[in-house]
Amino acid sequence: MKKILTIILLTVISLSGYAQRGGGAPNWISIAVKGGYGNSIFFCKQAKDVSDGKFEYEPMAPSYSVGGRLGVVFVDKIGASVEYLSAGYKPKNTFNNGDTKLSSNFDMKASDLLLLARYTGEYGFYAEFGPKFTTAKEITRDSEEADILGVKIPANGVDVSDRFNDKFTSLVFGLGITPYNGDRVLVSLGLRASYCMNSFYKEGLAYGIAKLDAQALNPEIKPFSVQAMLEVCYHFARFGSATCGKQKIIFFK
Repeated sequence: MKKILTIILLTVISLSGYAQRGGGAPNWISIAVKGGYGNSIFFCKQAKDVSDGKFEYEPMAPSYSVGGRLGVVFVDKIGASVEYLSAGYKPKNTFNNGDTKLSSNFDMKASDLLLLARYTGEYGFYAEFGPKFTTAKEITRDSEEADILGVKIPANGVDVSDRFNDKFTSLVFGLGITPYNGDRVLVSLGLRASYCMNSFYKEGLAYGIAKLDAQALNPEIKPFSVQAMLEVCYHFARFGSATCGKQKIIFFK
């Protein structure tokens, strides 16, 4: 992951330098409000090791994110942005042996900080990539546990935050279009995928999913999500040359 972040940082820096050599200063600065909705999965590498049943994911378990963005776009359509999002992820895992289904529904409330490089092409197309730094504020679990008589006993709202690292990093990639492109206001629609490449589970603690803990002592848990994103962006300033020849921010009236 450190190598990937280093490559991304060097790419952003090199693109910034190239844009400045090609035309000078960044073209404009923008702020945006945005929101996303999609799925949420806690992938487990050891799911295949469950021998007496089937370990299943709910592919459409929901996730959401709401927040804002500050961005700069350079003359040659290369830009960089910083986003802060309040997010929620609700993955669902189920053990199914044909006769019984035991479900574990997770609810993770988090904040996401994203550092993205973005290319904006013709006709409103854009592509973005970069790291996402997640801070998990709370992780709870609703589950069903069977007693010795086979009666399912629900365990709702159990705080399992101590079983996971509260900070982890994901790699983000997104594509989209801008159906409304005004002089200063833009409305964009897109898809964004996020995948954590390192497990955020704490080794030596029970994960909390029926039948998995007994067969995978230290499972690798990697969050994944794909969200549809809606963004409303406003260009509020640009860099320009002052009378002394230095660059300064020029705010639009």
